[in-house]
Amino acid sequence: MSVKRTSGPSGASDESPEELRSLFGANFRRARLKAKLTQAEVAARTGIQQHYISEVENGLWNLTINTMTMLAHAVGTNVRTLLRPPPKRS
Repeated sequence: MSVKRTSGPSGASDESPEELRSLFGANFRRARLKAKLTQAEVAARTGIQQHYISEVENGLWNLTINTMTMLAHAVGTNVRTLLRPPPKRS
């Protein structure tokens, strides 16, 4: 059975892991602030330590899908939204 690739190294516009970590962190921080939550409040909702949440917001951790989902739900959004690049301004 063959596997069909939807994108590959030759023409891929995918972000690097570092860029995705930074994107998730920045979007998570914006969503947290929009939800009017402190890092400590997110920590209380998720059981994730506050200093880890700070480091996530700074793009320092390679998160599991489970952790991303937990953080997204804590601020009232979803993982897809937190991985979406901001709209380009003209």
